[in-house]
Amino acid sequence: MKYSENKFLLFNQIKQQKVLLEFIREIEQNWSNKEQRYQLLEELSNCLNFAGIKANKDFLRSTFREFLDFSVPLERQFGKEIKDDNFLILKQDGERKQSKQIPLCLVLDNLRSSFNVGSIFRTAECFRVSKLILCGYTATPQNLKVQKTAMGTNKFIEWEQFPSTTQAIKILKETGVRIYALETTSNAKNIGEMEFAKPCALILGNEALGISKEVLKIVDEIVTIPISGWKNSLNVGVTAAICCYEISRQWEEFE
Repeated sequence: MKYSENKFLLFNQIKQQKVLLEFIREIEQNWSNKEQRYQLLEELSNCLNFAGIKANKDFLRSTFREFLDFSVPLERQFGKEIKDDNFLILKQDGERKQSKQIPLCLVLDNLRSSFNVGSIFRTAECFRVSKLILCGYTATPQNLKVQKTAMGTNKFIEWEQFPSTTQAIKILKETGVRIYALETTSNAKNIGEMEFAKPCALILGNEALGISKEVLKIVDEIVTIPISGWKNSLNVGVTAAICCYEISRQWEEFE
């Protein structure tokens, strides 16, 4: 990508912003290549000057953090928000090792958001959860948004799909799995005070509706995460991470 001043100024404002954003993404993706990075930074600096945007005089010698200090506000000014799967990861993921999975299964009860499903796949892989059960209209890893948000972890997690959560519970109980539902009800027990059985399954409910009464009637225990803020609920992806950590901690999986 290289633009003369005349060519750049022929673009309308939207196209100019798009060009600058493309430079920013290219620089991030090629940061480890010093020669290419310097060339891209120089070309970006020229285009910024064409657009009347002043960069710091040391812009070409900036560190990655300094580059982000400049580029992130610019992205937001142009209305571009970077998603989690777009980030440049400086700390490399470890090699995939054969590690023991924990006897925990997460049951996703009609989750509407593909983003949340992908996020839970990523959490489950990090905590070595044995399986995900996707119920009702919960998106599967065949969904491209799930794949993007899972960032490759969907390849390492076993999953199964059921038409309904009640059917999934029936099969799990037949195999001796104790069923917990995460819900804010009057009879729910504090997750930090529970002794989770091995093996067990944890049901995570719909983002807006929670878990149905029909399902709550057939689970073994109802648990809740104690919160004290004005808002009475957490994002389902966040709750999955909290629960996976707490159960792993109780089972001394970090020892």
